[in-house]
Amino acid sequence: MRIWAFLAFVIFSVHPAAAAIDAVNVYEPRTFGYFIGDTLERDVEVVTSGSTELFTEALPRPGALTYWLDLVSIEQKTHENNGRRIYDIKLKYQIFYSAIEATDVEIPAFPLKFKNPSSVAPDGTAPSDLTEASKYSASVPALRLTIAPLRNLVLVDLMPDKTKELSDVLRPDIAAHEIATAQKEKTLALSGLSLLACGLLLLWHYAIWPFQTRAGRPFTQADRQIRDLFSYGTGDPSYREALLILHRAFDEAAGHRLLAEDASAFTAERPRFSGLTPRLQAFFESSRLYFFSDDRRTAEERFPFENIKKLAGDLAREERAAA
Repeated sequence: MRIWAFLAFVIFSVHPAAAAIDAVNVYEPRTFGYFIGDTLERDVEVVTSGSTELFTEALPRPGALTYWLDLVSIEQKTHENNGRRIYDIKLKYQIFYSAIEATDVEIPAFPLKFKNPSSVAPDGTAPSDLTEASKYSASVPALRLTIAPLRNLVLVDLMPDKTKELSDVLRPDIAAHEIATAQKEKTLALSGLSLLACGLLLLWHYAIWPFQTRAGRPFTQADRQIRDLFSYGTGDPSYREALLILHRAFDEAAGHRLLAEDASAFTAERPRFSGLTPRLQAFFESSRLYFFSDDRRTAEERFPFENIKKLAGDLAREERAAA
């Protein structure tokens, strides 16, 4: 009989843990001293147990809440502690209320919706029965704030015998009048002419249209032509044309036909190009191989199209720097 009594006690005393909303804790910021454009954050902690869960989809969405208040962002994190589910919610608001005097405003309250497996539809929507749903709901209360004015107007102390009308204190708006624009038009015209002159000088310096064929920029012109060739491919015809273009640039820069043995004298007369001497010699050697032997493949392997393009670019850069 003792055994049967013990079993009956166990059966009738053991029952599942009841689902519950244990706590809704709201941690508020200060409630005074806010100006237009200020932001503030509210931290909400919701604690549930059992199978009760928070409907996070029902939390407020970022956006305008009133004409003077925006919900900038909302962050929500969930973790468990000793069998309880804890929801940490952080709401960030921004105030757009322009107060002329200290004013109280109110951040609106919003409900918290909960669900329990026994009262949730198969598709996971909220309970349809309002009586049943009310057992699993709570709310975050409204928060009253004091908005501070941008200017310090104490109407009572300033004019105690007058009515508290701003028109009695504020100065009237300035009368509309015509603003002279002649000087500004002259300044704008001079600025435009200066900008045009600077643009033309820049085009002239880089030998760009309409100064594309200006004298004294042979390597700049060669660099532009070789880059155009490179965009069409690096085959044999393009390689040969690139060699000829760069040779013509050397001849024009030197003022006479420049051969391989003249490369050292060319850089000695123009110290700006002295750092490119080894590459100039490699260029002339590959050119000689290409034009005066049948071993064109070796010439292209020793000094490929990419090297010609890079050499032309470096020569053009040094040419412009020397100017």
